[in-house]
Amino acid sequence: MSAAPGQLNKTISPDDAQRPEVAAAAAALGRTAHRLWWRRTPFAVNGVLKWRWRIKWNKLWEYSRGLAYGDFRPGMRVLDFGGGATIPLFHLAQNGCEVFSLDIDAKLTEHTNRVAGRFGWRLRGSPFDLTHSDAPGDWGKFDRVISFCVIEHIPKERQLQTLARLAGLLAPGGLFELTFDFGENAPVQGAIRSAAEVNGMIAATRLTPLGDGQFHDTGERFPIDKKYPEHHFTFGSLFLQKA
Repeated sequence: MSAAPGQLNKTISPDDAQRPEVAAAAAALGRTAHRLWWRRTPFAVNGVLKWRWRIKWNKLWEYSRGLAYGDFRPGMRVLDFGGGATIPLFHLAQNGCEVFSLDIDAKLTEHTNRVAGRFGWRLRGSPFDLTHSDAPGDWGKFDRVISFCVIEHIPKERQLQTLARLAGLLAPGGLFELTFDFGENAPVQGAIRSAAEVNGMIAATRLTPLGDGQFHDTGERFPIDKKYPEHHFTFGSLFLQKA
């Protein structure tokens, strides 16, 4: 795995993009986005499926940090939770991972499967709702579980159980990479509001945080949702490992 900063589990900071490993991952994602553009293949951001050339800076932050510190390799089994038809799925599948994506949005799941068939990738989408049911036993275990800004869209009373279910699908040594809306003024009702709440999420997974083991709030807040320009908030990120 690439050398990671001690403060790996943290809130968003534009300075993160200057780290060489994150910049390299961002460039790789950009190349994937350009390939999809030239092949007239849309991908989704925040649930909106669109033919696009670039990735907005805050989304590129969470995606590229995930790739930079995830140590993804061809042949790995990757479970995505809630990211149907997004660029990380297409990038990982393009680079030889076996990717299984859970998204209850039928349109995004269908597009995921269409793109997988078109390019011959080992990528499959499913509308299975893990927030209501345990995973079937025949899914097996995964080397990586990823979920980018999804958990806050689940009702609070189901968030911790869902995190525990996702963590339970990891193989020994596997990583769970999670991002989420964070801050007192985050507009989504289920957003994570405090470091104490983050620590509760970590405890629910029974996994070990990488880096220095702590969650760090830089204090920076941004108008990152154009639907709510008056709400300044941020993204948080966690990298958790199964023993």
